[in-house]
This record gives sequence, C-alpha cells and structure tokens, in this order.
Amino acid sequence: MVDLKNFTPTEILVYNYLISHSDEVMHLSIRQLAVTIHVSSASIMRCIKKMNYDSFYEFKFSLKQKKLALQDKELAGTFNTEIFDLGTEYFDRPLLQQYSHELNAFKKLVKDTNKILFFGIGTSGTLAQYGARQFSNFRINAFYNVDPFYPLPYDLDRDSNQIAILLSVSGETAEVIKEAVKLKEQKFHIVSITNNSYCTLARLSDVNFSYNVKPEVINETLNITTQIPVIFILESLARNIGKNPTKVEKFHQSRPH
Repeated sequence: MVDLKNFTPTEILVYNYLISHSDEVMHLSIRQLAVTIHVSSASIMRCIKKMNYDSFYEFKFSLKQKKLALQDKELAGTFNTEIFDLGTEYFDRPLLQQYSHELNAFKKLVKDTNKILFFGIGTSGTLAQYGARQFSNFRINAFYNVDPFYPLPYDLDRDSNQIAILLSVSGETAEVIKEAVKLKEQKFHIVSITNNSYCTLARLSDVNFSYNVKPEVINETLNITTQIPVIFILESLARNIGKNPTKVEKFHQSRPH
C-alpha cells in the first residue's frame, strides 16, 4: 500500500492516472505520458520513486506482471493447472544447490570415458532416447537401450571406464533393477534419475539425481508423474559436460569417421 501523505498535489494526480489507466501506461514512454497528463517527466519520476520503483521501466514491468497474474487467476477456472503448479514448485527450488554435489560427482565420472549408455523402460525409455540424443547433439558419444534383453556391443563390454544413465520414476521396476545389477557386474558406473533418493535403483547408483515431485498413478498401473524435472536434469548434464571444449573434442575424436 502506497502512503500518499508525502505526495504533492501533482504527484497525486500522476499516481491516480497511473493506477486508473494501467493498460494505457504500459504502452507509453515517459515523455508521452507526461504530455498526456500535462505534467513534467520529472514529476512522473518523483511519483514513481515514492511508489518504491527505481525507474519507469521497472514500474511498467511490474504492471505487466500484475496483469499476467490476474489473467492466470481468470484462466485457472478454465484449464487444469496442476502441471503448471508442479513445474512452478520444482523450479522454485534452489536447484543449483540441490544438485551441486551430484553434478560434481558426475563430471568426475565422465572425465575419462568416451561412451555413455542410457537405459529406461516405458516413458523412461522414451526419455532415455531423448537423453542420448541431447548428449549426441553436444557431440558426446551416447546411445540408448530400452530392451533389458538386448546384448551390449562387444567393444562396450570391454571398455574399462563405462557409464550408464538409468531412468526410472519409482526406482523399483524389476527390469531396471536387474539391468543396473548386470551393468555394475560389467564394471559400469551407474548414474540414475529417479523421483526419490531412497529407492533401490538410487542405492545401487554411484550418483543419483532425484527430483521429488508428487507421484501420480492412474488405473493402478499407468504412472503419469510429471517428467519435466527429468528433461531438465538430462539437459543440465549434457550442457555441463558438452560445453567443455576439451571434453567435446575428446568425444568427437572417439567417434569413427
């Protein structure tokens, strides 16, 4: 609430116009506004500063944000906004702090490797394919598998520093757990992305990224838990190692020509 006690009559005139003509103000420059109200630009700036804004631009930005917030409230009665709420709740967290330890551990693991395997089943399998593509976009030698019975390539099986990124919402899917155990026996470093950090897959992993959002299952079998955090984590991992020029060149040189 703005205290008008210290406002001059001219500033009160400006204030009333700003509040009652907010849609129009958003599209005017301060000079145009001064001509419209028949006051000086300096009077407008004094009023805005008394309203606790540092600039006319900041004031207009605030008006725009308030208008958008009002429109969101109006739309909330028309659309299912749960996914917006879930996304907002996740991205409002201090994610850099949340994942700093895991990101550093992941960077250490990939330091001397030149191949990364992605694995998942169902929706997680689709995202495993997406993750492999994202890493490949950054010229990182990555591939995916969605079949737990598919044999590993011979050259990969002999690699001494192997990394597998396993995706599972629950972290308890039997086929994924078996795959993790098999890969660990073949000397893979296991990196997992799960909804929580206390599941079986997370405990089997060298590094676990958990996103901890509301789990959702319909018809008792269909897991519709949002995967927005998974996409964010996959792209974060790709960009964190893919934008290192030395690492990019190393992965590029490891590819057959």
